[in-house]
Amino acid sequence: MSLRDDLAASGATVVEEAQGGYRVSPPSIASLGRAVAVVRAWKLPLRVRGSADAPVHPPPKGVLLDLGSLDRIASVDGVTGIARVEAGCSVAALEAAARRAGSTLGPLLPSVRAGSVGAWLAGPTRGERGIPGARRETAALSVAAVLADGHIAESRAAPRSATGPDLDHLALGGGGRLCVVAAAWIRLFPVAPALAGSWACRDLAMAVAGLERLCHDRVAPARARIVAGADSTRLAAAWEGLETAPMDRDRASRILGTLGISPDGDHGANRWVREPPSGHPVEVDARWASLRGWSQQGELQLLGLHAGGAFATLILPEAGGAEECAALARAAGARVIAPRRMRDPGPAWDAMGAGAVWKRLIEALGVEEAPAP
Repeated sequence: MSLRDDLAASGATVVEEAQGGYRVSPPSIASLGRAVAVVRAWKLPLRVRGSADAPVHPPPKGVLLDLGSLDRIASVDGVTGIARVEAGCSVAALEAAARRAGSTLGPLLPSVRAGSVGAWLAGPTRGERGIPGARRETAALSVAAVLADGHIAESRAAPRSATGPDLDHLALGGGGRLCVVAAAWIRLFPVAPALAGSWACRDLAMAVAGLERLCHDRVAPARARIVAGADSTRLAAAWEGLETAPMDRDRASRILGTLGISPDGDHGANRWVREPPSGHPVEVDARWASLRGWSQQGELQLLGLHAGGAFATLILPEAGGAEECAALARAAGARVIAPRRMRDPGPAWDAMGAGAVWKRLIEALGVEEAPAP
């Protein structure tokens, strides 16, 4: 049996493209499992794409799994704050469904909002978001993933502090190389009003140091924005919560005051802090020291703030190119996560002390080591 016939037997639609690879579109999770088993049995390069993800071609003599048909939102419960969704669903569609239930996914990076749920969970952010207490936590309560042999496994819903082997360690941030995320239970936040404040700083480093201090004092905002020019630097931050936001903003203002950062009296901060980035933005996952040393001038939009650092969108002044911006970020020690063509390898397994195990699994399966551009 030929490869094409083998793939078609999985129940998926198979299209051979000019580059010599196959685009495979499974209509169900069961079909996805059979298709993955075929690809792994033939030891072919594999890429995965969901709804709203950037267009991508199959690898030469390989397979692209198009999960555009696996885009169903099975349930959204605003009371429990949990949604069940297939991996091919776009993040924007899930957010719209959550909003109708009085919930939200929370502040997310532009590249995350523009892609699919599967790409969000398997990508470099591992589905992580900022949560109260100046911490980050993955949005996935549990994931269902297709293993290399085609079996479908689902992780257990357990606290993040729980120890022991878990499917999440293979799926989250894995880029689809060891297993393919098929569906997930996603945690939602209740929709809450936001309250922002705005302050004047001496320079960009002072503004970043102020946010770092707020995180260490557990008053981390949901989002923040810094614009540093030659003569002045503006910092704005927003907190969410009907009762807690006013208290958090007032406490933050007192803390920033001890650092010499004073309110600027601008009442348009709530709108200004949410303005979309312009120019040629680069998204990074960075420690606070890296953000302080990135550039003396430019713009930062920060999400997922925690005691160690934040996700940030970086923009150089005067239409500086994304390549220059990414080079400065790397020189300062940040990890570039978007645009995709500039993405740095993720640290997930190396950070857990299991880099050697990861490499052995990659070699055994004969799959690609790095995500394709």
